[in-house]
Amino acid sequence: MSPFTIMTEPTPAGARHASSQNTAPLVVTKTSIVCGTDFSEQAAQAVEVAAALATRLDEPLVLVHAVDKESRTALPTDVRDSLCMYERAQLHDELERLRAAKVEVIEDFRAGKPEAVLVEAAIARQARLLVVSSHGRQPLDRWVLGSVAERTAEAAPVPTLVVRAATPFTEWTLGKRRLRVFLAADFSVQSEAALRWVAWLRQLGPCDVVVTYLMPTLPAIAVFDMSLSPIVAEMMDQTDQVQARGFRRRIRAVLGASRVRVRLEKGWDRSDAHLIEVAREERADLIVVGTHQRHGLGRISHHSVSRGVLHYAPMSVACVPVSAAVEQPYHETRLHGN
Repeated sequence: MSPFTIMTEPTPAGARHASSQNTAPLVVTKTSIVCGTDFSEQAAQAVEVAAALATRLDEPLVLVHAVDKESRTALPTDVRDSLCMYERAQLHDELERLRAAKVEVIEDFRAGKPEAVLVEAAIARQARLLVVSSHGRQPLDRWVLGSVAERTAEAAPVPTLVVRAATPFTEWTLGKRRLRVFLAADFSVQSEAALRWVAWLRQLGPCDVVVTYLMPTLPAIAVFDMSLSPIVAEMMDQTDQVQARGFRRRIRAVLGASRVRVRLEKGWDRSDAHLIEVAREERADLIVVGTHQRHGLGRISHHSVSRGVLHYAPMSVACVPVSAAVEQPYHETRLHGN
């Protein structure tokens, strides 16, 4: 559902001008920023960013904590109850701290797997963005299952921002610096989703954007034991130039020309490691990737560049599902003070 979808609510009983046909009044559903916390140092970074974005957008921050009861079944009942009470008190203290900083914040404390709770909260609260923390690289045996951040990004119907450092975002929302944004793109629907989200992000504050074009290459089997004739080589070069020009036009149409640079990459082979290395070279604060959100066996049988970036990148990562780019009108953004 779009964050600007018009919802209907029942007319209150005894309303002075109730219609004979019981016509319901129209109410505009307000969007929110949803952020998960487990009260760790990493989660504190995510909360800081979520609060800054919520303030900038003049929208409520929904602070979510999940109690995973399944992981505590071996504990005595009184210990489980004590832990739950302690976590609720921590969440209350965090809410009070944010409210003292003039942040509109809503508490969401519920039982369940963290990724499931976060997705449920995002849907229930009409989230524009879901913000989570990263606990760094996971052991190799965690790769198939993934971290909470990875599983959340795979399931969330809205963009998920995985925060690894808060300072670039907080300073950016205060107008103290530009945000350095990096994305790799081609002509796919995933890239379109990422581009549209970056266009929305640029409305929140000044960004320097580097878009790397993943130029298609010949399959490996085609280049072994084979030398291209000058004519074929020239035709391939001309084709590359035509594609590059078309790509630059598409970037200008979505992002404009100001503070946007297109970088061409050949021989990419859809490598997440290559993408991360280029992002390092560009000193990116944020990598933005579009995703199809494959699950189960599809996750194992298809190499996902977005998942590799999310798992290994040292900078923050935003994962934008293809469906969100279609359903959410990012251009309809009202900023605080505007």
